[in-house]
Amino acid sequence: MLTSVHLKVISILSILICILSIAGLITLIVIWHTKLTPFKDYAVVVDAGSTHSKIFLYTWPADKSDGLGLTSRVTQVKACSVPGGPITSIKDPTENNAQQYFQSAMTDCISKIPSTRKRRAYIFLGGTAGLRLFDMKNSSYTKNLLNSTRAYFSTLGVHFKAPENQVRIISGSEEGLSGWISTNILMGKLLENNQPLETYGVSDMGGASTQISFIAPNAANDSFNMNLFDTEYDIYSHSYLCYGTEQLRLLYLGQLVNDANGSLLIDEPCLQIGYIQNLTYDDIFNTPCIQNQSIPLPSLNVSSIFSFIGSGNFSVCSDTVRERLNKSACTSKDCSFNNVYQPVPIPPSNKFIAISAWYTTFNNLAPNVSLSPNKDGNFDFNSVNFNQIKAAIAAICSQPWSDMSEPDKYRPFLCFNSMYHWTLLEYGYSMTDENLKNFHIVKSINSNDIGWTLGYMINQTNAIDPELRPTRLITKNEFGGLLFLCLFFLILSAIITIIAMKYYKRRRYY
Repeated sequence: MLTSVHLKVISILSILICILSIAGLITLIVIWHTKLTPFKDYAVVVDAGSTHSKIFLYTWPADKSDGLGLTSRVTQVKACSVPGGPITSIKDPTENNAQQYFQSAMTDCISKIPSTRKRRAYIFLGGTAGLRLFDMKNSSYTKNLLNSTRAYFSTLGVHFKAPENQVRIISGSEEGLSGWISTNILMGKLLENNQPLETYGVSDMGGASTQISFIAPNAANDSFNMNLFDTEYDIYSHSYLCYGTEQLRLLYLGQLVNDANGSLLIDEPCLQIGYIQNLTYDDIFNTPCIQNQSIPLPSLNVSSIFSFIGSGNFSVCSDTVRERLNKSACTSKDCSFNNVYQPVPIPPSNKFIAISAWYTTFNNLAPNVSLSPNKDGNFDFNSVNFNQIKAAIAAICSQPWSDMSEPDKYRPFLCFNSMYHWTLLEYGYSMTDENLKNFHIVKSINSNDIGWTLGYMINQTNAIDPELRPTRLITKNEFGGLLFLCLFFLILSAIITIIAMKYYKRRRYY
């Protein structure tokens, strides 16, 4: 039978266990905030595009032991535009010139990396279609340019151990798939949802190429299988080199020159009435795109200067742009143009997001469509049809240039750019008004710019050396188990203490 002494000892032991349990809980809470909240790592990704370069700084939890960090938790910290045009504006590709080109923007972005994380921070440069074209034209130049950039990056004090991989020209399919990942991560369609048919297709418009990517389980070609969060995604993705806005316009102008039969004064139906653009022979024909598709007439003088005189003729402009999207070359119904395989039709239920130059062009056209951006600054087309958009383009094309007040440098080409983008969507990709109901033009989501760089960075975090991923003091499962034990012993000791004290007091009365 328990005596008063026994009850007193039991009470004291229970109180000690209770105190130890409380101390254990406090310790676990401290561990949760300090050890289970991982350090943040950083990486710099440079988008070396055909018209400009832009530097993005990303961060993600350094501890990826729970698996979630592999593809879901990279976020954008800052974006820094590099002044001075594209990277190919470096005429003499030396390390010093590469440094001068990147220095101001690079310093701005890297300054946001904490000093304790800088040496762990990765840096990547991806050259897109503009560099792919330059490599076709002058491979020795691009080799020297990339090597000079690698030499400069090695001086930045960041993690740069694999120069050939970290600075390179990426493929069109890699660019398209990375853009697809970026978009669907930001839209919450990967990890949180895991329903392939509910993902967004992506149309990415650049200066030298355009990409289209969307879920297509039965695609026969250009099909890529990706496993994300234990879910299989079968994605159709194709990159059209030379069909970015700027290169397509050169192809279009080259055709106008050839059709002009030697005249230097050329009617330009996709320029506003009264606008004149003067271009040299080299401005038009000195690109691999036009050399492959629009060989200039032998009679043309290479020192010629052509004057393109805007006539703002919507109908002729539309027909001439369509000629660049050669449907007659298709040998099957599943074809976009130029005999490129594409599943047709694209189901109207497929949601699409258009990014990059799609946004910069439509943002200027939108007032003519009477379409305002949503609260995030993006455009939804559920109440708009192709005829309304065409009417807006026709109004832009026919507007006399003399009526323009303080236009920016891109305004003269709004007629052509808009015509091309929407002709590509309707005529090239065979989309309909029903597709438009699920079509969106987007600049950013939750302050993250949408482009290939985020998806690329997400993939690159999978390749980070295991030794650079610090392990936690305890795992989440261990934390949960210890938390349960502490709470169990706390409650148990509290109950025993109360019961023992009750019996102890009762015995004292006897």
